[in-house]
Parts: sequence; structure tokens; C-alpha cells
Amino acid sequence: MTSCDFQIARQFNFLRSMTEVERAELTKTSSPRHLQKGEVLFMEAEQLQKLFCIREGACKFSKIDEKGKEHITKLLGKGELMGRRSLISKKGAMVTATAITDTTICSVDKLPVLRCLMKNTDFCMDVIKGFVEDTEEEAKRKGLFDNHQSITKRLAGLLIYLDEKFGTERDGTLKLFLKREDMANLIGTSSEYVISILSRFKRGGLLDLERGKIRLLDKKGLEKMC
Repeated sequence: MTSCDFQIARQFNFLRSMTEVERAELTKTSSPRHLQKGEVLFMEAEQLQKLFCIREGACKFSKIDEKGKEHITKLLGKGELMGRRSLISKKGAMVTATAITDTTICSVDKLPVLRCLMKNTDFCMDVIKGFVEDTEEEAKRKGLFDNHQSITKRLAGLLIYLDEKFGTERDGTLKLFLKREDMANLIGTSSEYVISILSRFKRGGLLDLERGKIRLLDKKGLEKMC
């Protein structure tokens, strides 16, 4: 298979912080992989030997509780990396990564990345900045659909988050299509209640529903609810 171009990785500034030799070594171990919607990339507690970057599509991070219920912890899109913590800590993955659309993943062996971390201080700083960016985004996500807010406010925040993070199609519908079950999982409610609130939002002129896809009509109105 052909190698991947990691310039799309927003969380590592490869061009600036890696030498030509380091980039060449990294590229030699890289390869693309296509995941079908619903396909698992890696499982919670799995020992990872690669670092992954989303080239196209989207994935979710999730954990399973003692009762067997899935809890989605994060949504990831184009240019985002997966497996950094496991790679650096040498512990198993903290979450399960699953494609929520048809997705193309670029992977690279962890050894050239670890060697670069030990030798290249600029690259090491980029890794640290990536973790900081993750923390900032997580704080923003929690602020939008915090568990202390009502379900209605959380759903409004989730819709705004999906619009800002993943954008829209040409017809104005949200680019990332989430099942109602996944939306419910993210905000801590039932899929039936999500359907009920979406219908209420539609009646209020805040959004339009077309074959399950969502088009935001009044983003400011949704923002006022958060």
C-alpha cells in the first residue's frame, strides 16, 4: 500500500518540527487503511503498536461500564490523532475507537515517533501542545453539553458542537450524521427523548429534519438555549 501524508495531522506540526531524515523514516512505516462505518480500529486496553491519524471521515472514542453500557467520550474528525497516550505511556488504550462514517486512517509505527520524541525537542513540544489542545477542546465540549444542564440544553449544545467541529454539507445538513442512539449516549439520555426534543426544535423553527439528517435553521436560537 502507498504511504500516507501526515501533513493533515493538526495535532503534530510535522513539517516544521521534524527533520527530512525523520520524516522519511516516519513515511516508510506509514500506510492507509479504510474502515467501514461501525468498524473498530482498536479496543479498550489493547496494546497499540501504531499511531493513527484520520485522513477522511470520523471516529468515536467509547468505554464500556460494568453493566455493559457504552459511553461515548469523544468524537474525532479529519486530521486528528489516535493512540498518542497509549504510545507514550506504554499502557493499553484507554478507549475503544470505532468509525462512525466510512473512514480512511493513516497509521505509522510507534518506534520512529518515540525516537523522534527522544531526540527532537521541537517535535516533543508539538506533542505537548497537542495534549493542551485536546484539554482545551474537551473543556469546550463539556461546557456545551455539561451533565449539570438540562437534556434540552445539552442537545442544543451537541448540535452546535457538531456544526462547528465537522461542518455542513452543500445542502446545509450536518456533515457528521449521528444515530439518535449515539446522540443520546453523548448527552446522557434515551434515544426516544432525543427524537422528542428534535421534533420540538423542528416545530420551533430551530432546525429541519430530512430523512434523519439535521439542518440547523436558527443557530443563534440554539445558542441561547445553552
